[in-house]
Amino acid sequence: MSIRLEDRWYRPRPSGDRARSSRYGQQPRFRAHFTNLTGQRRSKAFHSRRDAERWLVKTEVAHLLKGDA
Repeated sequence: MSIRLEDRWYRPRPSGDRARSSRYGQQPRFRAHFTNLTGQRRSKAFHSRRDAERWLVKTEVAHLLKGDA
């Protein structure tokens, strides 16, 4: 199972800091990605980090209860 949250406004640099991406200032800012063990992928875009994290947790719990993980 793979879960990750992407900030679409900033990209990490090798030096450890962040650089603005070409999408800086455009909505929605965050994209949440979820892949279960069967390879089914889901992603969804959100305006706030909190909403994206909440969706990831709900999606993960639903898959664990369903037995897809």
